[in-house]
Amino acid sequence: MKEAYKKILVAVDGSDPAKKAFEEAIEVARRNDGSLMILSVVDYKYSVGDPAFINDALKFHMNNAEIEIDTLISSTEELPIRYETMIISGSPKRKIIEVAKEQEVDLIMIGSTGVGAIEQAIIGSTTSYVVNHANCNVMVVK
Repeated sequence: MKEAYKKILVAVDGSDPAKKAFEEAIEVARRNDGSLMILSVVDYKYSVGDPAFINDALKFHMNNAEIEIDTLISSTEELPIRYETMIISGSPKRKIIEVAKEQEVDLIMIGSTGVGAIEQAIIGSTTSYVVNHANCNVMVVK
């Protein structure tokens, strides 16, 4: 077992489990005097269709992700001293793994299910993928 988690990544997507993971990640980061990376991945599947509208759709969803992160941060009384936010687009499950490797995080924190209705029927497919492919520990928050 690791003695301390110094670099923590929390994946957020606007869902209630993601909000709980965010709250738990703050506590873990504070207890370990660690840094927190708040990551939102805009799923590119929401940006399909007429090529003339793809960029607008992607910008819309990226803006919504920024608003969600700002809302989470502003509703928090005490954030860790060191934190950063990142909003990217792509396949959430793959991007979470990529960012965790690139940033050499010690712990990924993620909600048990995401915003998709089908994914909520079982443990979220993104969560399941992250648990099975991460190079570091993963904490699934219900």
